[in-house]
This record gives sequence, C-alpha cells and structure tokens, in this order.
Amino acid sequence: MARSKNISFAVLLFMGITLIASPILAMENEDESTEAEYIDNENLAASPESSTEILPGFLKNCANTISKSTGDKVFNYIFGDEKSLDYDTCSEVTGSGKECHDALVKYVAEGAVFKANYNFYLKRGDDLYNICLAVFVD
Repeated sequence: MARSKNISFAVLLFMGITLIASPILAMENEDESTEAEYIDNENLAASPESSTEILPGFLKNCANTISKSTGDKVFNYIFGDEKSLDYDTCSEVTGSGKECHDALVKYVAEGAVFKANYNFYLKRGDDLYNICLAVFVD
C-alpha cells in the first residue's frame, strides 16, 4: 500500500513538473547565451488575474529566478505532502517576488490535475510565501 502511494505521488510530481516545464522550455529564447537575466520593474509584466493571461516571457522569467531543486521543494510543499521549508528555498521564493510566485502557482493550479482544488492550492501558495517572509527572511 505504501509503495502504491509512493508511485502515485511520483507520477503526480512528474506530471506537475511536466506541466510547469513543458511550455516554459518550449518558448523560444531570443538570446540563447543568457539563461536567466536580471529582472527589474522595467521588464516585468503586470501581474495578470489568470495564468492563461500570463505573457510567456513573464512566466519564463519567473521560472528562471528559481533553481530546479527549489522549484521541486515548492511544488512538493504546495501540491504534495511536504511539510518543511528551509532558508535557501525561502530565499529563492521571496527573491523571485510575490508576483512571480503567485503566477507560477496559478499556472500549475489551473492544470487539469489540480484544478478541482484550485483555491486550496492558491491558499497553500500564499501560506508558503508568508511563512518564508515571516520565519526565514525577516
């Protein structure tokens, strides 16, 4: 039974990461020599209401501000059963900014696998961000 749950969780995790990474990796990057560039107020789009309205560049810039290992930890915390956070994860999450964090959470939560519990996942994402601000950053 436990093995079955582990396999199910691994499949869900893989699907979630695929949902996040596929469209982002498929986007064409005009300057292939720069993997992630500094993001400031001039090149950030306004935070959209729905991830379907997110400009591809905005979402890609947001994804480029966090490492894969941090992305995995955040995904597991919001969409899985991870219960702990660490300083490095919180530093990257808060460093990317609230707009980016919210946009990435919305993008995944609107997917077919998670849409039924959309509001729960948005709240879980807000909780993660607020915990990071209160405990690890302040």
